[in-house]
Amino acid sequence: MGFQGQRDRLAILIDADNIRSGFLPLIIREASAIGTIVIKRVYGHFGSPATAAWQPLVHEYTLSPVHVIPAAKGKNSTDLKLAVDAMDILHRGQVDGFCIASSDSDFTSLASRIREDGLSVYGFGEKKASNPYVKSCDRFFYCDLLLEKDPKGNASSGKQTNLPLKEILAAVDDTSGDDGWAHLGAVGSVLNKRMPDFDHRNYGFNKLSTLMESISSVEYKSNGGGSNYVRRK
Repeated sequence: MGFQGQRDRLAILIDADNIRSGFLPLIIREASAIGTIVIKRVYGHFGSPATAAWQPLVHEYTLSPVHVIPAAKGKNSTDLKLAVDAMDILHRGQVDGFCIASSDSDFTSLASRIREDGLSVYGFGEKKASNPYVKSCDRFFYCDLLLEKDPKGNASSGKQTNLPLKEILAAVDDTSGDDGWAHLGAVGSVLNKRMPDFDHRNYGFNKLSTLMESISSVEYKSNGGGSNYVRRK
């Protein structure tokens, strides 16, 4: 973790062979909200037409391109180079956390290894990412879901479909006081720890408080000073 009074230093490592270039602004935005980005690298075979869309972004977002020529057919040299560089950065103590942008399950072991050293791992990918890979991260952002916006750029209308109600209610119960009320921030923290891919925006809500207000079995209140609370009805 970062030093007291300082924001965590983050390294963003992007697998250009496996992540869409259109996700980059979202990745930068979310990572910037978490900490200070000190390393930004994008890996891929930049002689391939498949990575052409990344070319203009290298300068726009000051990315450091790492050109990887495939060693042999069927061998993912990009994954290997990214993993080797991640371990090099880890051992040098240059950062407090990593943002790995890829949906490739091959990075499951890398994420787990980084966390063994006490550093945070934030994954960025698509809904197709495997569950073990998602669970190996401290948090996982589904870029494809987060980009589902209406024409005005607002989150789509809230939807109860696939809402993890059981887990939400359990988090409320586990963080509530003797009066049954739980601080909303504490509930959100518990949900993120138990479900790295939990994000209220995945369900079309701009705020966690709005999501909670939509649940009929949960009561929500605000004290007007920025503190919000929830409890079971």
